[in-house]
Amino acid sequence: MNYYLLDAEDLAADDYFKEWVSSPTPDADAFWKTFLHDYPERYYQIEEARQLVTALREIQDQPEQTARVEGIWKRIEQTLEPAQPARLIQGINWLRGWQVAALLLMTLSAGWLGLNRLKGSPAPKDGLVQANNDWIETLNEASQSMQIQLADGSLVKLLQGGRLRYRKELVGPQREVYLTGEAFFQVRKNPTRPFIVYANGLVTKVLGTSFRINAPVNASTVTVDVKTGRVSVYANQPSRVQDPESKGMVLTPNQKAVFHRDAATLDKILVDSPSLLISRKESQQFVFEDTPVAQIFSAIERAYGVDVIFDEEVMQHCSLTLSLDDEDLFQKLDVICKVLNAQYKLIDAQIVIYSEGCRKSM
Repeated sequence: MNYYLLDAEDLAADDYFKEWVSSPTPDADAFWKTFLHDYPERYYQIEEARQLVTALREIQDQPEQTARVEGIWKRIEQTLEPAQPARLIQGINWLRGWQVAALLLMTLSAGWLGLNRLKGSPAPKDGLVQANNDWIETLNEASQSMQIQLADGSLVKLLQGGRLRYRKELVGPQREVYLTGEAFFQVRKNPTRPFIVYANGLVTKVLGTSFRINAPVNASTVTVDVKTGRVSVYANQPSRVQDPESKGMVLTPNQKAVFHRDAATLDKILVDSPSLLISRKESQQFVFEDTPVAQIFSAIERAYGVDVIFDEEVMQHCSLTLSLDDEDLFQKLDVICKVLNAQYKLIDAQIVIYSEGCRKSM
């Protein structure tokens, strides 16, 4: 069984998982501890599944709750069209098992699960916080983002619906946090202690920089885009043979990684709106008079931190006179290519220029 691919509901339906929650054995404990060690980003799914199993067991131990569930189920059945196909009815009968019971439990309990998880822990007005030994788990339920300051001075801007798990004290050789949802990180630089974010199968490793991660719980992709510094990203697939980081990629400002969870593959692209990496005063120098395109492309590379690939021999006689100080990156490229009768494509976060060249002036 590949437990990594299962969500919380599927885990809660698995016999081996249910036995571990209800009657743990040393072997089962060792298995699930090893699983979480290898795939720490699955912590939330494991915890949610554990709570579902526990809640269902409590329903079975409370006859009055079971009777209420059956009553609600009968009302649900009465709302079904009498002409429903047999196959649909069979499917609904199957759902009458643990999944429906879990959903009804949530309705009947009016938030009992959430309150039980947070028992004994104060909840700030803009989110929920759960303490577990040396770990803190924060869920942002507010409509606006919330800021979390970690023990090392790093700042995390957690967006609505985001969940962050981190230590009270970021001890050890690595500073590790776990994320689901979206957050912007400003990491305090420490060359001796890497900062690592686990998010839905993707690992993001930095020494000190700022970047954004978007890792919705059930989404098929995870994205990381860099604002400052350098970021290493790679699939969380531990191996005794090869360092998983060696199969990843390094991102620099204005670059984004898209991690496809099912295939565990990474794509590198430019962010949607590349920002200037130079001062506003320097950007006003995008005024060119009979300037070789090689110099213009070099200026673009420096301004946006992006590689511009072109055939220098084919375009050696191309020069331009134009002003590009107010345009964004893609507008600049559109203007240049229109004047040169050229085209550009974005490939692996690089700009590739296609041109037939220019005639040599006499």
